[in-house]
Amino acid sequence: MAAITAGAMLTSCSSDKEKERDYPLPHALCDVDVKPALLKPFLPAGDKISTRRVNPDGGTERCQVIVDGTYALFASRIWWGGGGGLVGVGSVHAQVEPEEAKGGDKYLYSGTGAVGKPKACTDPKHPQQDLYTVIQVFTKGHDDVPAMKKLITEYTNTVEGTARWCTPKGRTR
Repeated sequence: MAAITAGAMLTSCSSDKEKERDYPLPHALCDVDVKPALLKPFLPAGDKISTRRVNPDGGTERCQVIVDGTYALFASRIWWGGGGGLVGVGSVHAQVEPEEAKGGDKYLYSGTGAVGKPKACTDPKHPQQDLYTVIQVFTKGHDDVPAMKKLITEYTNTVEGTARWCTPKGRTR
């Protein structure tokens, strides 16, 4: 009887992170491959997951991850010429929190968002702009600094290595 009571207490005290995900973790954020384990810390329990690609302006491609009809995570590729580097990009994206972020010259990350800068990328459609990657987590209680560092690193490196988004300087598409 004590074991049943203890089990019931643990179930009633569990957090959203410990509840069931009745959907498979994605293997990609739209067209960018990522390991499902890197997304797991940032996605809530739920029944259904979907992704939607949007282009809010001429220089942004965004993948919205939606769980049970609620935005959970955004992953974006942004051509940016506004200056300020990683901090400048991070300051205009909710959840990145640049004042709390860690990182260096290539990454800036907090527990709920991150910015990455793929190296040596150019696009004739976006002259005088640099390519950045952005991850934003909108799921409450799912902040994880070490996991975000891993996610933004893999996402940025995948974008950097894909000719569709990143043509190294000196080469043309």
